[in-house]
Amino acid sequence: MIPGVGGLRVLKVCPAFPAGEEEEGRDPWLLELAWRLREAGLGLEVLAPSREGRGGLEEVCGVPVHRYRYAPRQAEILYRRVSEMKVMDGLWRLSLPGGGLIVAGALASGRLLRRRPYDVIHAHWPLPAGLLALAGARAASERPRLVATFHGAELAACGVTGRCRVFWRPSARGSTRRWRTPMTGMAPVVIPFGPSRLAVEGRGTSRGRSALVLAVGRLVERKGFAGLVRASGRLRGRARVVIVGEGEARKELLREVRAGGVGDVVRIAGRVGGPELARLYRESSIFCLPAVVDRRGCTEGLGVAIVEAMFHGLPVVAGRVGGIPDAVVHGETGLLVAPGDHEALACALLMLLENPGLARQMGAAGRRRAERLFSWERVVADHLRLYERAVTGRCAGSRVSRPEP
Repeated sequence: MIPGVGGLRVLKVCPAFPAGEEEEGRDPWLLELAWRLREAGLGLEVLAPSREGRGGLEEVCGVPVHRYRYAPRQAEILYRRVSEMKVMDGLWRLSLPGGGLIVAGALASGRLLRRRPYDVIHAHWPLPAGLLALAGARAASERPRLVATFHGAELAACGVTGRCRVFWRPSARGSTRRWRTPMTGMAPVVIPFGPSRLAVEGRGTSRGRSALVLAVGRLVERKGFAGLVRASGRLRGRARVVIVGEGEARKELLREVRAGGVGDVVRIAGRVGGPELARLYRESSIFCLPAVVDRRGCTEGLGVAIVEAMFHGLPVVAGRVGGIPDAVVHGETGLLVAPGDHEALACALLMLLENPGLARQMGAAGRRRAERLFSWERVVADHLRLYERAVTGRCAGSRVSRPEP
């Protein structure tokens, strides 16, 4: 047990929560975080929507999860469209089930907080989880402290759309912003997430790298995978490209593959399980995340897949946007290119493919950086300090902490 957290009770409120460790595409790092916090001695529980009629209290890998019903069984489909719930205005496009989730979630949060006391309510994603956390806090007999986690795209959307001022408000404009937090009353901090356990298993047992460029992530515009497809023609005869993931941009990517005549170079692999993803990481020579700013003004945060690739010792080629430069040091652990410049992307990939010694050197540096900055031990310790600070009322000022260089 970690000193200072014994007896501390925390409720995580999430718009979706995995049903098991091997569930594909459902934020495995969120389950990993909850499990590790429980192992550290925290009295942590989760409030999340049901899954096609599976409501009530269940235990997922030792984590108590309170699931609430929000629609008839056949309409409880939002866990399949979780990425849309996490974007600021995405929930409203889901109409009836989205509204039901908010109303039912607010009622469930209130009931749970009246019945069970918690010291901290931690909302993951501002909409809808922040609203549910606020409802529960108002209903609680003992007033808990609130913590809200924004993930890359949502934080950017706050400045672009201004729709979440109840949670965060920018107090300065420009490339560097400082944020006031009327919801929590606390100064913000930046805490990264560690990799999925399944995705990094066996990372020290590589059988040797092949000329394979690996990209992993939801197939959405901000990932920039269309630029990777356009760049892949320059890689013919030198490397193959595998893109792992599912999403609304899949058809567009397949059209790009056909239009560019690169079907012999690029494979859209869809979702893969943790062990298969770990194998792809082990056998690849480069990881690529050519992130861009999408039409809504959103871009990539840190990128859990980047951290996973770094743990596997892969050099990273990525777009110089969002939180990516916090993970990837240009010229040391990988190469950063201007977002949307597929020619520069192709040149960066070719540089590493043609210089395997440099690629191995960058990959080794990336692994050292990942182990230093993004280990689960550090992530858990940062969360425990945050909860202690919330309960004791200590505030470390308004500076936003970031990973060290």
